[in-house]
Amino acid sequence: MDNAMSRVREGMHVVDASGQDVGKVDIVRMGDPEATTTEGNEDMPNRPFDVLAEALGGEKEPDVPEPLRSRLVRSGYLKLDGPKLFDADRYVPGDYVRDVSGDRVQLSVGKEALAHEE
Repeated sequence: MDNAMSRVREGMHVVDASGQDVGKVDIVRMGDPEATTTEGNEDMPNRPFDVLAEALGGEKEPDVPEPLRSRLVRSGYLKLDGPKLFDADRYVPGDYVRDVSGDRVQLSVGKEALAHEE
């Protein structure tokens, strides 16, 4: 069986179930279905900007409260940059990725169902 999440790449354009623009993929993290907590995932490789943000007091990804954080770690997730300059970043659980075609990711839910950064 093909896993659509495995075909998602940073920079891809994301639309919700109705075709509304949600943003672009900033981070792709594959899930760990065996994880019961987020403990141990702190050693996941970070991009240079993530390391700098963390050093300045920023949170580790995903920056959402429990139990959503653990769910995202288990299912995998996308972090999206909003389509407009001041839009909040959003998190998409891996199981919300319906299809990937060309440079476009189609979600199975509406934009309002997505968690946003704290």
